[in-house]
Amino acid sequence: YVLRIELRSLKPAIWREVWVAPAITLRQLHYTIQAAMGWECAHLHGFAIPGSGRAGRYWGVPPQRRFEPGEAQDDMGFGDQSKDDARAKVAQVLKAPRDKLLYLYDYGDDWEHLVTLKKIITTPEPLPLLAAAAETCPPEDCGGVHGFANLVDALADPQHPEHPEISEYYEGLEPGPLDQAAFDELASAVAALRPRPKAKRVR
Repeated sequence: YVLRIELRSLKPAIWREVWVAPAITLRQLHYTIQAAMGWECAHLHGFAIPGSGRAGRYWGVPPQRRFEPGEAQDDMGFGDQSKDDARAKVAQVLKAPRDKLLYLYDYGDDWEHLVTLKKIITTPEPLPLLAAAAETCPPEDCGGVHGFANLVDALADPQHPEHPEISEYYEGLEPGPLDQAAFDELASAVAALRPRPKAKRVR
């Protein structure tokens, strides 16, 4: 599967193209997205099959059409009607090119990703594979889309009232296009998720 994964509501678009085996689980896809984007696997996540209108966004999708880890369920019944993302295969929810899936990371900052099946190919390449990417990933715990927008503005404008504090806290952060070294680092993180060859038994 050739998948395009794009963070929603941000300009310029932050996206990744990854190649995955359709037989992997949604939980395995979660780890692939984390590696490809540059997230740190520090928060809850979930998948949802989008509908129209309000159901076009993660929290508008009924729980029965969501796939979440057990940790997303709580004593108040939150998430107890959703399916286990570790038991669902990617091929069960993405079946034909242009099919879409929502991936939410961090229940709070609510980083919503749109996952689109671009095409189905046959390849000798080992999977998963990061094939292309654009823009650096936002930092963890920066307040979601609006917090990230404010962070970018503050970093770029020395006159911004929060510039000194944010520049110190996010020292070294450079939002914008990915350079080759950053891409190679993400690609290596994705490649590290490939299944290890089984050792041959010696008779």
